[in-house]
Amino acid sequence: MNWLDITLVCLAGLGFVKGLFDGFIKQVVSLLALVLAIYFCGQIALWFQAFFMESGWFSGKTSVVMSYIIGFSLIAGVISLAGWVVDNVVDATPLGILNHLSGGILGVLITTFFLSLFINFYETIDKENKLISKQTKENSRFYYFTGSLVPTLYAPFHIFDKNEPEKEEGNLLSI
Repeated sequence: MNWLDITLVCLAGLGFVKGLFDGFIKQVVSLLALVLAIYFCGQIALWFQAFFMESGWFSGKTSVVMSYIIGFSLIAGVISLAGWVVDNVVDATPLGILNHLSGGILGVLITTFFLSLFINFYETIDKENKLISKQTKENSRFYYFTGSLVPTLYAPFHIFDKNEPEKEEGNLLSI
């Protein structure tokens, strides 16, 4: 194991500890709050922008920015509050231990997923191996395994392919 493996294992360990303390429900709710707040923020922001323009509190561009900030915060806050209530109910039952143990496992999975995204992003930027040498990458036990997780999950979508997918008869991509 070299320094790169130790770094990857330490980051995965931090994900496990964070998941252990937070629990499965808090982690799922935080991801859900982030996704839903990003998705629905624009619809709520339009209502807030109209309200700000009518009330005269903010000028044109400032009202747009403030409406998005308030819309995102409102959605994320409401979903987080609902998750907090559910988490407190589960912690009061004997399922609390299972919640925290599964949260640790989910924490490791989420951390390795983001590490895989980072490694793939890094590989597209650093073609000449200036920051991390090729020898260090080859001697690493976890670098290529961790980097291959996201392309494995998204292989049917050809996101990380270097070339265009082959066009075949009957293939949806042959259009």
